[in-house]
Amino acid sequence: MLLLATYTSSHGALRAEKQLIAAGLQVELVPVPRQVQSNCGFGLLVDGQDQADLLRASGAVRLWRAVEPEPGGHRRIYEPYL
Repeated sequence: MLLLATYTSSHGALRAEKQLIAAGLQVELVPVPRQVQSNCGFGLLVDGQDQADLLRASGAVRLWRAVEPEPGGHRRIYEPYL
């Protein structure tokens, strides 16, 4: 499962990216999709729900679960994650 973490600022997202890479996670800095509400234009995409605590500790304001599109679909859908 992919999780998208959003932050209050671009600086916070970049700082979290460095912190999570140093912790051994594979993260991808991505533009926040329009359907996700965020004060920042960047988010971190991480594989694995067991990473939620690390993402929150990195300063994530909100977590979103990425749902892959069905066959023929075009975009991922993002749902709020507890």
